[in-house]
Amino acid sequence: MALNSLNSLVPIFFMCVTTLFAFDADSSKITINFAGDVTFANHFEYYVGNRWNYPFKKFPEFAKADLSVVNLENPLTLRGIPAEKQFNFRARPEYTKVLKAGGVDIVNLANNHIYDYSQQGLFDTIHFLEQAGIRHIGAGRDRDSAREPVLVRIKGVRIAFLGYYGLRPHSGSHPATADSAGTALRYLPYIKEDIHAIRDSADVVVINFHWGIEKEHKPEDDQIYFAHKTIQYGADLIVGHHPHVLQGIEKYRDGLIVYSLGNFIFGGNSRKHEKTAILQIQIDSSSKRIITHQMLPVQVDYWQPRLLNGVQKQAFQDSLAKYSSYLKQNKR
Repeated sequence: MALNSLNSLVPIFFMCVTTLFAFDADSSKITINFAGDVTFANHFEYYVGNRWNYPFKKFPEFAKADLSVVNLENPLTLRGIPAEKQFNFRARPEYTKVLKAGGVDIVNLANNHIYDYSQQGLFDTIHFLEQAGIRHIGAGRDRDSAREPVLVRIKGVRIAFLGYYGLRPHSGSHPATADSAGTALRYLPYIKEDIHAIRDSADVVVINFHWGIEKEHKPEDDQIYFAHKTIQYGADLIVGHHPHVLQGIEKYRDGLIVYSLGNFIFGGNSRKHEKTAILQIQIDSSSKRIITHQMLPVQVDYWQPRLLNGVQKQAFQDSLAKYSSYLKQNKR
C-alpha cells in the first residue's frame, strides 16, 4: 500500500525528523512485509529493461499489505564517481517505478552499496525516492539525517523504522559524520540514543541491520550480542540482511530477531533462479503489539518472485527450523 495523507497531529519532535502518515482503519490487524536485498543493476537491467510491472507481476503480497519494506542495495543515479572496490552497483532512477508498481513503501539505504557512486549517487537516490513518494532510512546528508527515523501511523498504531550499517569506515562503508554524507553507523550508543528518543512516540520500533558474513547461515556471536542489546534498548523487531542467504529467527525477551532475509530481487549477479523468503508480521491495533509473524517462502525466477507452496514450502520450513536451531536462545 502506498503511504498517503499527512497526519496533522504530529508530535513536535517528529515534525523535525520525519513524517507521520495516517491510514484508513478497516481492520483490527496491520500487515507489514519485509524483504531482503534488492538490486536493480547489471543483470536485472539487462533482462527487465523498461518493464516496470514485470518484477512484481506474480507477487501481489506487497501491494496488498498495509506496508512493505525492502533493503535497496544500489544508488539510483546515472552520475557519481565509482568507489574503488570489486563490485559497484547503480540503477536507473526510473526504477522507482518498479518499487511503486510492487507496493514498496519504505527502503533501507544503510548498506555497503548505497555509496558505490559517491555522495552524488546517494543524493540522487534520496531525491528520486522522495520524488516518487518512497520513504527511506539509514543514510543521509549527515549523521543526523542518516539516523533520522521514519514514523508511520497505521490504524492508530505508531511504527518507527531505523536502519544501520557498518562498524567503521572501509571500502564499502561510508558512515555519515556531523558534516558529511553516508550511512548510519551500526554503533550501539547511537542505536540506544535513537531508540530512547522515539520510544515514547512509537508503539512498535523496527530496526534494520545490514550485517553478517556472506553465504553463512549462522550469525556471528557479536551479531547475537548486538541484537540482544538492541532489544534491551527497546526495539520490538530486528530485520537483518547482507549474507545473501537466509538465517534463523530468534525470540528474545519481548522482541523478535530475523538475522538475515537473504536476497529478494537481486540483479547484482547472473543467478536466474533463487529461493528466499519474506517476513510478514501482524500488529494488533488494540494492543499495539506484534501478534504474529511468519516467513513466507519465495521462488525468484528471472528476477520475478512468487510464493512457494506444497513440498517446496515444507522444505523451506525445514531449512529455516534448522537455521534457527543454531541460536542458543531457541534452545532454552
